[in-house]
Amino acid sequence: MKFTPKQLNGNINVSRAHPLTELFWLLGGLILATGLVFLLLGFATDWAAEKIPVSVENWLGEQAVTQFPGERNQALEQRLQALLAQLPADSKLHQYNFRVVLSPSEQVNAVALPGGTIVVFAGLLKQVRSENELAMILAHELGHFAHRDHLRGLGRGLGLTVAAALLFGEENAASDLIAKTLMTYRVRYSRAQESAADRFALDLLNKRYGHVGGSTDFFVRMAKKAGSRIPYLLASHPHPQARIDQLDRLIKEKGYLRKETRPLTAELRTAGQKTDKSTGQ
Repeated sequence: MKFTPKQLNGNINVSRAHPLTELFWLLGGLILATGLVFLLLGFATDWAAEKIPVSVENWLGEQAVTQFPGERNQALEQRLQALLAQLPADSKLHQYNFRVVLSPSEQVNAVALPGGTIVVFAGLLKQVRSENELAMILAHELGHFAHRDHLRGLGRGLGLTVAAALLFGEENAASDLIAKTLMTYRVRYSRAQESAADRFALDLLNKRYGHVGGSTDFFVRMAKKAGSRIPYLLASHPHPQARIDQLDRLIKEKGYLRKETRPLTAELRTAGQKTDKSTGQ
């Protein structure tokens, strides 16, 4: 009997769906998978910020501080210690061995790094007019430490970097490579985090001096330079005037007093200029 193969109605190796439809489903699946990974990394960041051992945080700090050239400043550290002395004995901030590094950068900024390092840029120090203003800035950075913002602000690379350190150890070449590849130390905070740090700083300033004079002075000068609020609408940092308004409300609610501020010492006034000379700028 002669065999006659049955004719197929279609090619089973070729989809009947339109190519654009398949492309849509492929891209949709890819976007969904990417979103899930992004979400999981976000959870990993929050977990790492809360559970990270001090030894791993100190290791992260060693990785970070190399990106901010500068020298430790004793005068700044003395002001920081005066603030720390106002905290309760059970405050977790006492677990840190804080240090303050003065960077020659002209940025008007300060940064809290893992392990207890606060970087104060020379550009910011040149804008400060009183000891109380400086104390408010340092207390604000302590607020980020108290709320663990300094770790969450490092981004989604934090979770993977901590996992690598726990798996391979802090002194492992693989951990160092992952840290250098994934971690970014251009720390960014949300507006909620910035507001919480300001509230922490205001309370600590009042404990330190018995009043909150100078708490908004720095922001008043920055607000005049900042101009319109429009560029700040999508920024993580609030407009300086918004910070002033919030601090004024808190001062009124808490009944804090405003008194005369203490002048900045000559040592601190000239610290920025000394930094310029030492770097040849």
